Amino acid sequence: MINIHVLSPGFTNPNSTAFLMPFIIFRSALKEAGYHIRIFSDYKDGIEACDYLFIDSKTHKKDWNARYDQTLEKLSYYNAKTKVIWCDQADSSGTFLGQVLPHIHKYLKAQLLKDRNQYLKSHYASRIYAQYYHEKYGIQDEQAYIQEPVKDQKDLSKLDISWNSGLMNYGLFGPYSQRLREHIPINALLYFAKPLRKASAERPMDITCRMGISYPRETMRFQRLKIRELLKDHLPTNKLSRRAYFKELCESKICISPFGLGEITLKDFECFLTGSLLLKPQMNHMQTWPNLYEDKVTYIAHSWDLDDVLEQIEWALNHEKERIEIAQNGQNRYLDYTLGLGASDRFVEHFKQIITT
Repeated sequence: MINIHVLSPGFTNPNSTAFLMPFIIFRSALKEAGYHIRIFSDYKDGIEACDYLFIDSKTHKKDWNARYDQTLEKLSYYNAKTKVIWCDQADSSGTFLGQVLPHIHKYLKAQLLKDRNQYLKSHYASRIYAQYYHEKYGIQDEQAYIQEPVKDQKDLSKLDISWNSGLMNYGLFGPYSQRLREHIPINALLYFAKPLRKASAERPMDITCRMGISYPRETMRFQRLKIRELLKDHLPTNKLSRRAYFKELCESKICISPFGLGEITLKDFECFLTGSLLLKPQMNHMQTWPNLYEDKVTYIAHSWDLDDVLEQIEWALNHEKERIEIAQNGQNRYLDYTLGLGASDRFVEHFKQIITT
């Protein structure tokens, strides 16, 4: 039996919740495959008595400014006793803590840039799409943040893909059950949502694009502000109550889901569950698992400059058969990794690959 210890602050945020849920929901399958999982909320005695120690980066969220050197020393200390696997819970493919690499065995991210050498460079606002808008349109943040790049190219070999935030409950009541689980340690509160509607269902609305724009950086707001401007004569984009929002998703043929803090957003999975066709910026610069983003297969992509957004909407509305097929593919692909008969096996195989390579 291979002993896996997992350190995380718990169900305090969507990314940590999606990180932890597969360990709990697929615990039996993992055990059958030879992995014994134990979850810790802090550095207790015996946490290092394992073969691999997975550390949720949110554990040290407040430490980088206050205890930078001590945190790196702690990682080195535990990596000398076991194999530390750092699990970066940042939203974007570009956000990266390169200074951690020399102190750990492996570095996991839910989404990684296909060109790993990009991590040897600094990107504006630590996001490759922020760099794009900064260079193309001159968009500047009030307080520009440039992250430290990876110093040693050899350390790039430690990078691997974990699993993305899709492995969480995005149903109507999902956030409430997960909030409850934060306070009540009953694992029955954790489950994946069932689909709410098939793609082929009657949908009286053409498009929905409900979104927030109150991001702290102009480079993150830019894409959403430009989409809101494009759609101002077609539909409202202000946020709704959760129940009204889900009703609109179920009744809409197309759901537009821009980038936010990262490329992958919670709306993507809500879209899959409700059977609406996902329309979002091109995702072919990055890798993620599960891979739910295949252009013209599971979603429709538009360019980062947004010049073809209205064109892609028109295509989808004029090609009903293809729209329904792509939307249903997206829903089916998502369910394959959550509620499907082989979901636990798929996760175990991916987990095994992380451990053995």
